[in-house]
Amino acid sequence: MVLRKKFPMQRNLEMTTSNWGLCKDCEWWQIEPEARVSNNTLGLCTEEDLQPFRLRVSGASGCNHYSAGEPVRAAGSSAAPPTAEPQR
Repeated sequence: MVLRKKFPMQRNLEMTTSNWGLCKDCEWWQIEPEARVSNNTLGLCTEEDLQPFRLRVSGASGCNHYSAGEPVRAAGSSAAPPTAEPQR
């Protein structure tokens, strides 16, 4: 029988050393032309690996595909499902 200890702090350490970040600060986030950048704003994730999923995410969402930058703007980015095409 093998016993394994869980190290809850290790998970947090891994997140701080990765490319994890919030959508509202990411160049892959695409929002409506007149939308305000905020936690509650909904938009389309345009990161290349995630494009097939047509993910509609809020500014408070985040992941490890983060790349710092300004969001792109296109009409239909916040629709359910998003109707805008990725602009990057």
